[in-house]
Amino acid sequence: MKRQDEIRESYIRVFIPVCASLFFLFESYVHCIYTAYEYGHKTFQKQLFPNISNASSSEESLCETNTSSKAYKDEQVVQQVVARWGVYINLAQGVPLVFSSLLFSSLSDSMGRKPFLFIGAIGLFTKQLLMTLAMVMEWNIYLFAPFTLIEGGSGGWITVIAIAYAIVADITNAGKHRSFLMTLLSVVLGTGFSLGTFVSGYIVTEIGYEYSMAVSCGSAGLSIMIICFIPETVSKAQRRKSNFSCIGNLKDMIQFYTKDDPSSPSSTRFRYLTAILAFFFIMGAKFGAFAFEVFYLLGPPFCFSPKEISIFETIKTSLSKLVVILGMRPMQRCLMDELIALIGVLSYIAMFVLFGIAPTETFLYIGVLFGSIAVAENICNLSSSVIGGAIYSETVALYRGTAYFVLTGFLVLSAFLLLAFIKNDKKNHNRKDYIAIE
Repeated sequence: MKRQDEIRESYIRVFIPVCASLFFLFESYVHCIYTAYEYGHKTFQKQLFPNISNASSSEESLCETNTSSKAYKDEQVVQQVVARWGVYINLAQGVPLVFSSLLFSSLSDSMGRKPFLFIGAIGLFTKQLLMTLAMVMEWNIYLFAPFTLIEGGSGGWITVIAIAYAIVADITNAGKHRSFLMTLLSVVLGTGFSLGTFVSGYIVTEIGYEYSMAVSCGSAGLSIMIICFIPETVSKAQRRKSNFSCIGNLKDMIQFYTKDDPSSPSSTRFRYLTAILAFFFIMGAKFGAFAFEVFYLLGPPFCFSPKEISIFETIKTSLSKLVVILGMRPMQRCLMDELIALIGVLSYIAMFVLFGIAPTETFLYIGVLFGSIAVAENICNLSSSVIGGAIYSETVALYRGTAYFVLTGFLVLSAFLLLAFIKNDKKNHNRKDYIAIE
């Protein structure tokens, strides 16, 4: 216990390098995604229609809004192909990540946190290094999928974030202090996300895709170097006490979702399952849109440049986080948490509908104002990225905003689930006022 007490007393020595490493890692991850997607769109455009690509510093041919013109139809073909390519990348990341994240997060209790921080960061660095080489050497664009497989197999950003929160739990006692540090860590992650979004487009525009990917690779390298300075927070004595059992952990997970807590006087399983399903649909819509939004903005009628995409996405992300930080406390004073979540869902519905019908970029920014009220922000099942990309690739030729309307359906379902949750909560509250007569 002495080791643990020392760590708790000097938590700043642990917490600051954890924040720094996650900041650079998340900046690197988001920077890489925007650069790769924009590079993929440009590459497929060049491969499928080289004449248009060469002639098209004339932004008119690339941004044709007449749906019956050849230029418009050619762009829809590009959109379909690049969105399908994005699905392959998300599958390559998501399938191994489901297993590696569960395995590594559990193993960190018995083997220590630090090794798995290294594995996740090195996997991301390796992927980006290979992508940089692929851009410089002009390798086959489909090689990006096996490169992403490396990141997925190493646990990726999900494992790193989960272990970072576990480190915070290791060095603090339960209570406000722990909650404050976890909130601070979330702010650091959000800042890294915003920075990666913002700088990627500028670097692509000014010096090129390969340099932008090299910068993201450098950020991942910095993260690895900083991890070297993070002390191990699980002592050897604690590791010996923790016995890892894959079957046992799986059994506990199943029981968590299927059995009520015997110590609880009233059933909480319905409320928990309702909340988790609502969360799934909310994040399914959010991450599903993230899988194709870059392609949507690159095409007509917006035809955003990489720099414009960076500005737009940074405003969208930053405004949302600012509203949450400034508005959460006042809303909690007059509204229950479930109603706040419902307001957030309704705002996202408005944003997605406006994105789907937007004829100009003005509508996009109005949609951002609605979406900034949304308060849901966390990790979702990675299948949403695959679903979103697949829907977009198959519907873009029919109507470009169809994918947003389908994902709006996810949000509507989550709104109904939250209403059911609120109704059940009120019912349980009313039961407390009843007096049992014997």
